[in-house]
Amino acid sequence: MSKKLRKIKTKKSKKKVVLIVLIVLLVVGALGFLGYTYIFKDNKKKVNIRVVDSIDKYGYSISDKDSKYYKDEFAKLKEILKKKNVDEKEYSTMVARLFVIDLYTMSTKINKYDVGGREYFYNTRVDMYDLKVMDTIYNTMNDNTYGDRKQELPEITKVKTESVKESTYRFIEDAEVNNETNVKGCRDGFEISKNNNSKCVKDVDKVYVVELTMEYKKDLDYDTEASVVVAKEENSNRWSVVEYKPELGAFSE
Repeated sequence: MSKKLRKIKTKKSKKKVVLIVLIVLLVVGALGFLGYTYIFKDNKKKVNIRVVDSIDKYGYSISDKDSKYYKDEFAKLKEILKKKNVDEKEYSTMVARLFVIDLYTMSTKINKYDVGGREYFYNTRVDMYDLKVMDTIYNTMNDNTYGDRKQELPEITKVKTESVKESTYRFIEDAEVNNETNVKGCRDGFEISKNNNSKCVKDVDKVYVVELTMEYKKDLDYDTEASVVVAKEENSNRWSVVEYKPELGAFSE
């Protein structure tokens, strides 16, 4: 009888040992995974971005991560802005070109928050532009903080200027409401328009509508044409993009 009891105890002891070993292995494995994720990965070298050229007066710059084509086009803009009397049409055309190159050359971006084209967008509209790009074109972009992204992303290699036309443009903004009087008002230069749901409007008598076609390093089914409206910023010599649509003739009268 005692021998049977010893055998039963021995079997239970073996099961306990096996269970303890399994628990230890699971704990060690979990700690190892956490160690890799939170220690080794965090110690990986991040992508270092360095500004290699700039046009300080206008607030433009390029970095070492930008494509060769984008850098070449940036050099053209730099030459245009060096002139004593800047040709506004020529300047606006280059702004539109650089805008679409930077926007759609997603292969050079760190993540979806690294929005291309934003430095060429109109200062009072750039926040809205950032949100739109992050929620649409850049929405599925993988992070490349550590330079290990495998995702295939577009890179523009050629832009052709199809046409540049002088036109007029209507700025439309939300009205400001006075909390005390509940009266709607507009900032300087704007006025309430009954035809636009009581929004604030301002008509500009000179903008340039630049129409472009784009080619990519590899066809990944991204937009291949664009209509870009470029206007002069308030109290500034900068010309910036105020609106963009991925089709030719989008702003034809």
